[in-house]
Amino acid sequence: MNVRSRRLLLLAWSGGCLLSVLVGTALPEPPDKEQASDKSPARLHTAGQPQPAAETPPAPPKLSGEAKPQSQAAPSAQTGVPPDREAKEKEASKKPVGSLILTVKLALLADSRLFQYEIEVEEDRHAITLAGRVSSEEEKAAASDTARAVPGVKAVNNKLEVLKELSQTLAKKQDEIITVLVKERFAKSATLKAANFDVKTEEGVVSLSGAVRFQVIVLEAAEAARHVPGVRAVKTEKVRLEGEG
Repeated sequence: MNVRSRRLLLLAWSGGCLLSVLVGTALPEPPDKEQASDKSPARLHTAGQPQPAAETPPAPPKLSGEAKPQSQAAPSAQTGVPPDREAKEKEASKKPVGSLILTVKLALLADSRLFQYEIEVEEDRHAITLAGRVSSEEEKAAASDTARAVPGVKAVNNKLEVLKELSQTLAKKQDEIITVLVKERFAKSATLKAANFDVKTEEGVVSLSGAVRFQVIVLEAAEAARHVPGVRAVKTEKVRLEGEG
């Protein structure tokens, strides 16, 4: 046998041995899926660390049949006054405010006999003092009766002075006021202002004098004077009607 044949025979024998070795050796079985998942990177990273406990839902609130006692109201933060006292103060502030002096004065003004007089009123421990002037003894007595009839008045000290000419003085003063008011009303009308009436008042009676062309102007003047408070009548017989030129 030559050298070449020996080499071929040796190569065949070596291949057979290698094949027998490959066939006789069992291949390793693939790992289970669970084991593979256990060896995943996430498992390997958390291995040996405690797992967090599962969150439990909060327990529902317990219903209690007993009502909680209400705490006492604290004093007001702004005023520092207890609420009950503060409520009483508010009720007191809503009560009407008045005085015995004002009540007596209003009663005197409501009496037509005393309306025109300036009567001063003072009060000391429910005792009323009247001061001023009236024109008769009857009016002085009426002032005492009126003040004494006011609830709460226990005594009346009447110091009113009686002046018989006072009534005439007041009437004259009232006539002067009426004359001023009539002239002011005439000044608001262009027609009556141009007519330039002369106005006089005596005991509430207004007298007009002057000259106009149209009688309707006289009527307008009488109507204007009639609306002034205190006027009792308007006389126009002294007003003349005349033409131009």
